[in-house]
Amino acid sequence: MAARIDAYGDCVSQYGGKLCGDRIEIVRSEAGVTAILADGRGGGAKAAMLASLAVKMMSAMLARGEPIEEIADMIVESQPAGGNESVDHSAFTILQVIYSGTIFISQMETPDVILLRRGKPAGLKTERKTWRGRIIRSGISNVREADTIVAVGNGMLRAGAERNLKDGWTLGRISAYMGNAWGPRVTAEKLARLLLAAGDSLFFGKPKDDLSALVFRVHR
Repeated sequence: MAARIDAYGDCVSQYGGKLCGDRIEIVRSEAGVTAILADGRGGGAKAAMLASLAVKMMSAMLARGEPIEEIADMIVESQPAGGNESVDHSAFTILQVIYSGTIFISQMETPDVILLRRGKPAGLKTERKTWRGRIIRSGISNVREADTIVAVGNGMLRAGAERNLKDGWTLGRISAYMGNAWGPRVTAEKLARLLLAAGDSLFFGKPKDDLSALVFRVHR
């Protein structure tokens, strides 16, 4: 399948925050589209700096033709080793969709990627490995016409806690929301903006964490 890939991502800063700890970068090449959602953990300036570093590393390594598995390993190596979650670091999701119709995923400490097939959830299998004390989840799958791929930062799962949503806004709820918003002509930008607006609304317009959303749409 020769695919056309529509991709969009954006972030909303924590209410009153001076520095957004989430970063998104989308890189297009002759082979396909690659994006990273970096989520600075710990809330400090160092976490935001590490998220920015992760984005810069991905862009530089992509320019050299490095596969995303090696990019993920290098991002982990650039940060404090795992074992102490209170230490500032950057979680991340890297998505790569090749025009031939293949998706590659690599994640560390971010919510599982959501795959929607014509608005219905479909499973994405991943394998786990431990690198410098942190768990990296990676997977590869074929994509189909009208597939939608959604990635969010950890702050999105906190949304809804003040609206008495048990366990916050879970991935299942986000998947259902995106499924209801899905349409054959709805753009990746519109879906991402809807998702961010919903997360902001669940926080009553005053997010207690940075919000980030990244959406890919696949078309023939």
